Amino acid sequence: MSKRSLPAALLAAAFLSAPPARAGLPPYAQESDVISTTPGTDDGAVAAMLNPAQWGLLERSEAALWWSDDQVLADRRDDYGFSMGRGLGFSYRHRILPAPGGPHGVGDYQIGLGWGDGANAGGIAYGFSGPGRSLFDRKNFLALGSILRPTPWLSLGSAGRIASGGSQGTLDLGLRPLSDPRVLLFAGYAMESEQHWDDGAVSGGVALRPIAGLELGGTWSENERFQLTLGLTLARTGFRTLTQFDRSDRGTTDYVVRLNPPVRGLDPAGRLLRGRRFLEMNLKGEAVYQSYRFFDDRSLPLRRILDDIQFAIDEPTVGGVAINLSGFNGNVEMIWEVREKLLDLKRAGKKSVIYLDRAGAAEYYLASATDRIIMDPLGTLLIPGVQTSPTYMKDTLEKLGLGFEEWRYFKYKSALEAFSRRDMSDADREQRGDLVRATYEEMAAGIAGSGRMTRAQFDSTVNQEPYVSARRLLELHWIDEVGGSDALREAAKRVAGRRVFLSKPREIRSRRWQPDEAWGPMPTIALAYTVGECAMDTGIRGREASRALKKFRERRDVKAVVMRVDSPGGDPLASDLVAREMKAYRGAKKPLYVSQGRVAASGGYWISMDAARITASPFTITGSIGVIGGWVWNEGLGKKLGMRSDRVQIGHSADLMGGLTLPLLGVKIPERNLDEHERVVVKRGILELYDDFTKRVAEGRGIEVERVREIAEGHVYAGRAALGLRLVDEIASLDRTIEEAKTAAGIPKGRHVRIEEYPKQRLFPMPGLARLVARIAGGAGGASTDAEDGDGLLGQYPGGPLGPSSAWTYEARTLGRMLRSPGQPLLVTPPSLLPDEPAAR
Repeated sequence: MSKRSLPAALLAAAFLSAPPARAGLPPYAQESDVISTTPGTDDGAVAAMLNPAQWGLLERSEAALWWSDDQVLADRRDDYGFSMGRGLGFSYRHRILPAPGGPHGVGDYQIGLGWGDGANAGGIAYGFSGPGRSLFDRKNFLALGSILRPTPWLSLGSAGRIASGGSQGTLDLGLRPLSDPRVLLFAGYAMESEQHWDDGAVSGGVALRPIAGLELGGTWSENERFQLTLGLTLARTGFRTLTQFDRSDRGTTDYVVRLNPPVRGLDPAGRLLRGRRFLEMNLKGEAVYQSYRFFDDRSLPLRRILDDIQFAIDEPTVGGVAINLSGFNGNVEMIWEVREKLLDLKRAGKKSVIYLDRAGAAEYYLASATDRIIMDPLGTLLIPGVQTSPTYMKDTLEKLGLGFEEWRYFKYKSALEAFSRRDMSDADREQRGDLVRATYEEMAAGIAGSGRMTRAQFDSTVNQEPYVSARRLLELHWIDEVGGSDALREAAKRVAGRRVFLSKPREIRSRRWQPDEAWGPMPTIALAYTVGECAMDTGIRGREASRALKKFRERRDVKAVVMRVDSPGGDPLASDLVAREMKAYRGAKKPLYVSQGRVAASGGYWISMDAARITASPFTITGSIGVIGGWVWNEGLGKKLGMRSDRVQIGHSADLMGGLTLPLLGVKIPERNLDEHERVVVKRGILELYDDFTKRVAEGRGIEVERVREIAEGHVYAGRAALGLRLVDEIASLDRTIEEAKTAAGIPKGRHVRIEEYPKQRLFPMPGLARLVARIAGGAGGASTDAEDGDGLLGQYPGGPLGPSSAWTYEARTLGRMLRSPGQPLLVTPPSLLPDEPAAR
């Protein structure tokens, strides 16, 4: 039996199995006079006394206190109590009731446990009484409850209490005709165990909340009883009165005070403190996709940075952001996304200030989107321009005694030039020139567009004064003031024009939290990161990623999938495993969007092409629709190492799979190159794969095959060029792509959604020694992830010289892949196009 079906089953037992005897339980009518509607709708911790499933619906712990003006004894409060908790809850209610020998008090306690979400919740509680229990024949009881909310407009509640002498049960129904809290129609039915099933008490009513914080409700029940509810909630504190009328005669009034109620309140702080807070963002660390869950204070997840700025945009008490960029390290694509969000902040009429110390062009490009730039007195800006300079290793391989042959049949597919040439080919020079120009133009336009200088002044500085001190930048008006990081507070005050308070994002979020009042299942958006080389068990992990995409497609709660692709390619099989699952989404009619990161080329484009929509940034390197291969063989290495191989074979080409086995490295070096017949076979395989690639792109993108072949040939493109060629659909950031996927899935604007990331967040970083061992064993791929490996110079974008370890690591893996799978066609991007930036992770 499932956890969620348990309350319903036990509730049925409460109705059907209890003997008809005097129940040692307080009557439902007596218990429910402090709730305004029914136990299964909106009353949180108060209603949890009657339906413990409410404990499972609360987002934050609620505390409620109530009392009644009913006076049996003049010198004592007759009816009061409290209820508090979330998940695990506790309640107490005290009453003075008539009894033989005169009125007497009794206290009833409950300890409850609730679980579930906005669509389904269950709960269980144990109730017992204190002094007075024997006088009123109170029995210990087990309470069970469930609340089902299958849609935004329907709520079904059921609850029951089972005691040794009897039982109680309630059923209730809530309807929201507008699918929001403004209007609630409700009805309830309560029955004691000694009653026939059709003799229970019926009630119903309406609750109105025309604006957040104001509440008006009326409940009618049998015997001409009526309850009028008036309520006011300010911020996170609510006050409510519930007045009973019996045949038009006014009866008692209950008063309820609630802290953290699950309803939105009036927002006086939003008016009184409008714009008086600045979000203080310290961006020391490395921008990544996913951080470790524990012991990772150096990682800055991209979505967290974007969400904090979006919070500043939406939150009325926040007037802007103050950013300390000292120690920040991130690739230029992520920097563009943060800059775009800062421009959204400016368009919302809010301010931003930023502090820099040692900055490269990318950091200054980010800072230029803010209203005020502060630089440390000893700070500098290094802005020499853009270049790309691959390293060629043909002579190195010859000196090592390794022969290398490049199987290149497409003009721009230059991924293996580093091994086969001594200099750059004309085709590669052409496409690299396009990338360099696109990068320079994008940064120049953004920086000059800030109004701090003209384009001519920017070009002049790059060409004549690439290393600039803080004092000189102040003279040029590229920055606004010189000072330390402590100057951010005063700078925020100047741009705001009044006194402001700096607070961390977490602090303001906690103070300004508002509950999600929507009913029904919270929609889930799956965010799948396919990052790193295209490989079966590393990088994008083709097997695992394809299984995850299939599960997301089959899950009903997942309304859309956004896949972040940041991959230079690699193994065609790993790429195609992912692409096949993506193509299946078309028949499922579930939106699957791709957001391309820094690199989504070759195999990275293969796993993008079947998406319903592809977005990219201006700094994305994409395309590279082509296939390449290569062959490495022993041409003297064995002699230099004193190693020989011998063989026994059947099959003309069997010896190509053997050769020297290098100790420790565990790879084989074939003893010879391919002959002409074998080259024909290899060429046929590469051309067949290319033909399939171009046809798949044409089908996925809705472009004629002939046109795809015109723009393919292994050519890489920057994001805006790819947009013009229809290889991508839009220049947009990751968070904007997620919003567009929500819209495509029919999720109303403003509806809270759950973002479920794949892969799951890892627990903690690998210790340094283990990481070193993994690198020696070939377990680390891509550029170095150490924040200090790059200094963010404009000269390193879009693909300047990679750092020594990161450059050799990627190219060594490319070479190693050819050795491990001889003759396998590859979907790879030139390693030297990958920028000297932190690897996407």
